[in-house]
Amino acid sequence: MVLALLLSLTTNAGEVVMPGAAEQERFKAYFTQGEKLYQQGEYGAAIWNFRQADAIRVTPEVAFDLAKCHEKLADVAFATFWYRQYLKRAPNASDALDVAERVGTVLAKAEGEGRGLLEVVSPGAADLTINKASFAEDPVAMFLPPGEYELAARFPSGNKTMVTQIRTGKTTPITFEPMPPPLLDATNAEPIVIGKAPSRPINKVRLLSIFGIALGAGLSATGVAFGVLSTQDASRCCGPNADKTLSVGAANELANSANMKAGVANGTLIPGLILVGAGLVLLALTLAIGLGN
Repeated sequence: MVLALLLSLTTNAGEVVMPGAAEQERFKAYFTQGEKLYQQGEYGAAIWNFRQADAIRVTPEVAFDLAKCHEKLADVAFATFWYRQYLKRAPNASDALDVAERVGTVLAKAEGEGRGLLEVVSPGAADLTINKASFAEDPVAMFLPPGEYELAARFPSGNKTMVTQIRTGKTTPITFEPMPPPLLDATNAEPIVIGKAPSRPINKVRLLSIFGIALGAGLSATGVAFGVLSTQDASRCCGPNADKTLSVGAANELANSANMKAGVANGTLIPGLILVGAGLVLLALTLAIGLGN
């Protein structure tokens, strides 16, 4: 259990934040005051100073001192939390095995009592509740019976809830953070979804031009088809290649059919070509100067 605990903590070792010179002085002042208060037995005040120091600079020493303070106050859950933080920050420390063994002993005892450890870190939360029990600030560390627990927090960007599972003898670490606000397109304030292009307003003129081109192409195709049919009928009844076997009546019928088909061809081909031309002009204008946007 101790080796498994060390491996899990080593792979998630926290990043140490290095402040500037002024912040270093503030860190040193809080840390020194915390140690002084610890020696005086003022563990609650020492915790406050160590927490201020920890907010300035993340170090294994502060985590270890916080664990000792909570241990003095018989707060086993928080002592275990800060010992685990110490192992994350200093996985190769000379006393890492001893601290890991101490944590493993606590978890083994919790397992025997039918409980698990819940650790919640929620930076920036104005309010934090676990199964409707409120906590003033993070972190929260507590032993709980196994089961599902609802976490809720209020952030400046909105409220967030989630459900977590507690298992007997196990630690459930939760980093409870607010959802990032949606990115906004500066032109139309529409949320941008990764992998999906933002929608744009429909260009009605462009749609009209495309419809005109399609309709004109259809009419032109009809005109060409009837023109071909009219030419075939006319060549059979008239001209040097006329069919000599046709009777006068049949020849007249073919001539009338050719004239009718020629009328349809002229009535569809010319308007179709006009529509195609006008549609192409409108489409070019919408693409070139944004007509209709």
